[in-house]
Amino acid sequence: MRSVTRRQVLRTAGGVALGALARPALAQGGGEGLLARLQAAKKVRVGIANQPPYSALNPDGSITGAAPEISKVIMGRLGITEIEALIGNYGELIPGMLAGRWDFVSAALTITAARCGQVLFADPLLFDGTAIVYLKGSTSLSPKSIADLAKANVTVALQAGGATFRTTLGLGVPLANIRQFNDDPAILDGVLAGRAQFGIMSWSPLRNLIKQRNLDVSVFYPVPDDPPRGASCAFRPGDTDLQEAYNKELRAMKASGEYLDIIRKFGFDTPPELINVTYEQACKP
Repeated sequence: MRSVTRRQVLRTAGGVALGALARPALAQGGGEGLLARLQAAKKVRVGIANQPPYSALNPDGSITGAAPEISKVIMGRLGITEIEALIGNYGELIPGMLAGRWDFVSAALTITAARCGQVLFADPLLFDGTAIVYLKGSTSLSPKSIADLAKANVTVALQAGGATFRTTLGLGVPLANIRQFNDDPAILDGVLAGRAQFGIMSWSPLRNLIKQRNLDVSVFYPVPDDPPRGASCAFRPGDTDLQEAYNKELRAMKASGEYLDIIRKFGFDTPPELINVTYEQACKP
């Protein structure tokens, strides 16, 4: 993964969920915080996206991926031993949490100024950039940015509800040229099937899919107009007790090196200059 500078990150940071019918989540209020109630129950429900290696469910229903693995360690240290994971796409994760379908979001949710106005974030867990993928020989265009795709007036595939959707619109790609898919494999399938001329995807999932499928496609990475940004877990605005406890444990894991050991198992790394970027810094437009 391409190394990025702290300044660059701080400058740029600026399907139906399975839990839709679940009981309302425990919310802050009534004189007792969410953290205390989760500790008493020893159980938490989290919303995640099915997007390995960021987050996913194993066949037995247990969580996997870089973000959930970190949450698993932190919850255990807070005395919360059972984690129930519910799947939603990125556009559903914040609304689902605010509606009480899960207690917090344990996906790698990109930290943006708009999202920071809706929720609280943990400090950044991952930094990953955007890539452009297309079929070799399918076009004479060799895009080096999302802006190039906008100028060429081509169709693009991207993930529904993801931060890249807003970025792509802002860079001039018309809504009529955008094809939305629920997850990364579906984006790649859409490009391979000709439903879109180009795919705009996060680099790490794309790299893994190309390797798994042994594909010979054209990829441009990193994309300068959508560089790596911090991504992390999210909490309701009132659940400051849980957010603060999560951040305290996360910062201890970063200081000990345990954090890096975990994310490297999933193919990620974080440059030293970005290790201690806080959620407040990442939220600045």
